[in-house]
Order: sequence, then structure tokens, then C-alpha cells
Amino acid sequence: MGISVMLAVAGILIAMPGLASAADDAQGTRPVEVRVRAVPGDGKDDTQAVRAALEECRKHARPVLVFEPGRYDFHAGAIPEQGGTSIVVSGVHNLTIDGRGAQLVFHGLTGAFLFRECRNVTVRNLSIDWERPPFSTGVITAVAERSFDVRVFEEFPVQGGEPVQAFMDHDPATGLPVRGGMDVYHGVTSTELVEPQVLRVHTRNPVRLSPGSLAVLRHQVYSYNAFVFSHCENVRAQDITVYTAPGMGLVGVRSRDVTLERFRVKIRPGTRRYLSTTADATHFSGCTGTITIRDCDFEGMGDDAVNIKSGLYLTIREIQGRDAALGQHNLKMQDPPNPGDVLEVAHTDDLLPYATVTVKSVEMLEDNVHRLVFQDPLPQGVRVGDVVGNATLVPRVRIFNCRVSRNRARGFLLQTRDVIVEGCHFKDITSGGIWVMTEVVYFHESIGTRNVIVRFNTFENCNYGGPPGESVLSVFAYLADFRFPPKPGVHRDITLQGNRIRGSDNCGILVAGTDGIRILNNTIEDVCRRPGRPEGTTAIYVTSTRNAVISGNTVLPDQQGEGFAEPLRLGPGNETATIQIRGNRGF
Repeated sequence: MGISVMLAVAGILIAMPGLASAADDAQGTRPVEVRVRAVPGDGKDDTQAVRAALEECRKHARPVLVFEPGRYDFHAGAIPEQGGTSIVVSGVHNLTIDGRGAQLVFHGLTGAFLFRECRNVTVRNLSIDWERPPFSTGVITAVAERSFDVRVFEEFPVQGGEPVQAFMDHDPATGLPVRGGMDVYHGVTSTELVEPQVLRVHTRNPVRLSPGSLAVLRHQVYSYNAFVFSHCENVRAQDITVYTAPGMGLVGVRSRDVTLERFRVKIRPGTRRYLSTTADATHFSGCTGTITIRDCDFEGMGDDAVNIKSGLYLTIREIQGRDAALGQHNLKMQDPPNPGDVLEVAHTDDLLPYATVTVKSVEMLEDNVHRLVFQDPLPQGVRVGDVVGNATLVPRVRIFNCRVSRNRARGFLLQTRDVIVEGCHFKDITSGGIWVMTEVVYFHESIGTRNVIVRFNTFENCNYGGPPGESVLSVFAYLADFRFPPKPGVHRDITLQGNRIRGSDNCGILVAGTDGIRILNNTIEDVCRRPGRPEGTTAIYVTSTRNAVISGNTVLPDQQGEGFAEPLRLGPGNETATIQIRGNRGF
């Protein structure tokens, strides 16, 4: 193997394996190890040591940043100019970060990693945690009309006055969110300490809680993520465990070709946490290329395991001349398209794209208004209130052999095109397992899907919490007031094949607003246990759909929940002459 030459440079250890390494590195043909010069486990802040190592990485064509095994600590604000993130990597290419089993522990409100405009980045073999999790758990000891007391476990020290941005009640027997329990956001006005480790939580509205239940109080929900990849290319995250974060586990923004392998978001074993990340495990917006998620494990999140969307719908607020318009997101978020991007235009009363426009230029105005100038005149029929969704920033998605369990909200939200989800397992999820969707109710996330295959997955005890959704496996859109589309065509060319669904308070499969769907060889058991809406009394519900094949499915009436009424119901808006129903068991 040759002789290893070790150089101490400005607090960095550089290892060039082999006698020829220096020459090879100059040509960019061999990796060069840059080791973080910090003493693991000494309790000191390691932010500056990592920053120095990253600066050294810039000098090499193929740097490998290496941590020795052990614990490293990072405190919020250690490098003020880095804003709300402890480790910022900007414009470094061909970089590998190898934790070699290191534990990175963060303190306070800070993100862990932010990668900006990096190409060919691999992060592997490390874990992420927070010394004080961004939530507290404990036992509810008293309940009044607009307050409740929680005896917070001692490992979550509280002083009173802590913010609570969201809370849920959990069953002490299972540790899961209570069936049909509370799921409250922005509903706490204040907290106070009424005795040591007993926090009184004051709420805006009456609460429906029971003494003896567990409470999980999320002090921070969004903003401080474990990993953010912004405008990056060819990203790999391998053999990483995120135990918690005051936000999401991994976020991809306008990045191309992102691969997650054995990426785990988990409740830390041996603790009384009941929660991992306070928001999504993973979230992708406006990416391109292929997003691959393989052999990953997502447990206990405060929100979805995977949300992949093309971006956000912009509502047309004003038409300016023949070729320009002012667009704004429902929540006034920024999501400017790039020049050359193709946008689909739709009326919000059906979300059917009736035209496309190509962006010539974008200007951001006050209040996050987007001034959009197009290459050609606006289409006939465009009107104020229409929405535009980006049909260029639509990544392919491949998700294989992943596990999702014990989380609030959904398993996967799929809002893109050319998708395969195969061989995944979903268990104990308060809402749906997989939703192929788009919506203009609140978040206004886009876009209508095309060519989606969901096959050979298993769903156990999904769609039971508070509040549950329409079904476990869904293809649909939400219009205003959570209405389904009145016509087919929002989604096209969908296959739901060979899936097994066991347990749901509402229906098993729901389809709305779809043109071209195959529902094949699925098995549905123990659904309609406690329906909360009319379509929840049937195993399969299809509405506003055409060109459908429903074949080879098994829905045995005597194996369903007590609210079950029928195996299949065709709702309004279907083109029934184009729907084929054949070869099913139980109906």
C-alpha cells in the first residue's frame, strides 16, 4: 500500500496514501484525505475545526473529509456569519464526507449541514442528534378547558415559557399517536412552570385530552434541518442516521440527481422521545434528474417520510399586457421559475392544464410577488386566479425497499412525474401511506402527475390518527374546500399493482380526477373500521375518472371493518363506459 505521509497544516491533518499521492492529487486522479483535527468526546465546540477542514478541502480535486470515530459537538451561533446552520459547504466539488461512525451532536436552534452549489458530493457513515431535542415528552396530569398540565420527563428540562408550535397526544401502551386524537398546530398561547418539570400549556381553543396519556410538545417544527442540498448535482447520502432535528431530515432544493441509500430517520433507541425529526424525514422541491431512495428507514417523524414536488403553484394576481403576469404563492413563499422553464396553466376549479407558457424572465417584487414574462403571448382564456405549475422541474423518482413507521401524517407524497415505488412497507402511520396528489387548498404544491407505478408494497394500520385522510393509497387532487376534481385528467397513467392494505379507518384505495389508471391485484383487509367521511365506507372509491381497469383485486367483505358497506363504489364524474371491472374477488 505504500507509506502514508501525514502533514499538519493549520490544524488539519492531511493524509496522502501512497508515495505517488501528491502527484496524483495534482492531476485530480486520486482522493486526498483531510482529517478534522478535533478531539472527539472532549465536550468542546468543533465547528471551527470542521470549517478549517472544509477550507483545506478546497485545495484538492477529490477531497475526503474524515472524522475519527467518536462524538463531536456543534453549538448554534458558533460562526455567526453562517446564519442558522453549523456546517456550510459552498461550491466544493468532488467531495466525500466520511464520518467513520462519528456522532455529530448539535446544541440549540441550528441546522446541521447546508450544501450550496456543489457537484459530486457524498456524505456517509455518521449520525446526527441534538443534545436537547427540539421537543418535550411527558405524561398529561390535568386537563382544563383551555389548558393542560404535562409532567415532562426529566431528560427534557423545562423552565416555563417554552414555545409549543405543535402538540399531539400519544397512547402510553403503544407510544403511538392516539387514534383520532389531537393534532394541533399554532394552537398554544403560552406555557408556564407550575412545579418542577410540570408545564402548563395554555391553548387558544378547548382541548380534548385525557390525564394519563402522553404528550409530545414540539417547540420547533420547521427551519433547522439536518441536511440541505441547494442547487447541487450528483448527491449521495449513505449509511446516515438522523435521530432528531428541529425541522426535516434531508431537504433537496433545485438539485439534480440525488440518491439516498440506507438513510435512516429514527427514534433514538433506549429513550422516551416518541418522535424523531419534528417535520418531514425528506423533502424535495424543484429538483431534476432522478431522485433515488433505496433501503431507507423512516420512523417517528412529525410529518411525512417523503415529499417530492415540482414546486409551488403561483396564482396569477394580475395580467400585464400580452406576455406578462404577476404571480404569487398562496402563503407568499418564493418559488421563481428559471428562464426557459415550461409552466402549465390551469383554472383552479378543475386543475386541468389547458395551456403551457415558457418563461423568458422573472423578477421578484415586494411581498414575494413574481413578475413573469413569457416568450410568447399568454394563452386565450387565461384569467386572474388561474395557477401556473412548473412542468420542467419534475424529477424522476425511484423508491425501493424502504420502511416507514410510527409517524404523524403520510408516508410518501408524490407530486412529480415518472415514478416507481416498489417493495416498501408502511406501518402505524396516522394518515395515508402513499398519496399521489396535488392541491390548491393551503400549501399549493404542484404538480399533476404522469406515469406513476406503485407496486408490491405493504400497508399496515395506516390512516387511523387525528385527523385521518380519505384512504391509505390515493390518487387525487384537492381543490378549494378540499373538493375533489369534477373531471378526469389531473393525473394520468397511474398503476397501483400487487399492494396489500391491512387496516384503515376509512377506505383502502381512492382515485379522483384521473385519466388512465390500472388498479390490479391488490388485497385489501380490515378497512372502513371507523369511517369519518362518506367514501370511507367502501374499500375502493373511484370518482371523476376515465380509462380505468380494476382487475384481480381481493376485497372479502367478512374481513373488513365494521363500517364497511361495499367493496367498490363509483362516485360522480366518472366516464363509466371507459371503466373496466373484471376478475375481482369479493365483488
